[in-house]
Amino acid sequence: MITKILNHLDDIVKIIEALFYVSTGTVAVMTFLSARKTILQPMKTEVFKNQVEVFTSIMKLFNGKTESEIRHAFDFDEMLRANIFKLLDDYLETFYNVTFDYNERPYNKKACPCSILTSEFAERYLVAPDLSSENESVEKDPPSMSKMEVWNNYIYGEICQTVSNTKMLAQIDEIMKSPFLTSESIRLLSEIKKIVLDNILTIGTVLTDVARELPTKCPNINDLKKRDTMVSIANEYNKKFICIEPYCDKLTKYLRSYFKVESIMT
Repeated sequence: MITKILNHLDDIVKIIEALFYVSTGTVAVMTFLSARKTILQPMKTEVFKNQVEVFTSIMKLFNGKTESEIRHAFDFDEMLRANIFKLLDDYLETFYNVTFDYNERPYNKKACPCSILTSEFAERYLVAPDLSSENESVEKDPPSMSKMEVWNNYIYGEICQTVSNTKMLAQIDEIMKSPFLTSESIRLLSEIKKIVLDNILTIGTVLTDVARELPTKCPNINDLKKRDTMVSIANEYNKKFICIEPYCDKLTKYLRSYFKVESIMT
């Protein structure tokens, strides 16, 4: 009888010990989780604050902007104007031996400090010369070409970028360096930058096409002075221009949904 009682007491002690260890472990885990939350909270707050700051800088650039305002921010009108002048100057120099002071032209290096090359232009003019022995016999001076032959091979592939355009693209690049951006916001920003660069390269495509038609449409200098020459070129460019506003709207909508702005304000 006494043995049975002792066995029961032993079982009770083991159960109490087990409950003690379980409760102690539970308290330890809860204490750790509470401490972890307390320790990480300031870090989370700092990350959130930095995210708000970088996302605000994006919203300032694109939120609520119309297509016209976005194009103006990237300075597309002035950039197109400068490049049209460059094309027409090249035409006049080729056919009429007109000379220009490039420092006084809209595409001067102060107004347009950078440029982007089209792939076609780069392939033609930036290919390293072949110095193999097979080409040693090639003539040093290629046969002379007529002005028309020269112009028929013309490519407008070095697109001048204005100061405002380069600054705007630099702003986007700087924002994209932030470690606080989400992967989706980086993707959407990259998408906007790609559309902008595609539109810049389209200037080269359009002006190359225009160049081929100039000898027919503008056979003399007076034809180039007509206002509708610039307007018609701009119209051709606008037909191929990819609207940027939808991509900006997609980005700003994502940022608003990320912070649940609508639910916070209601």
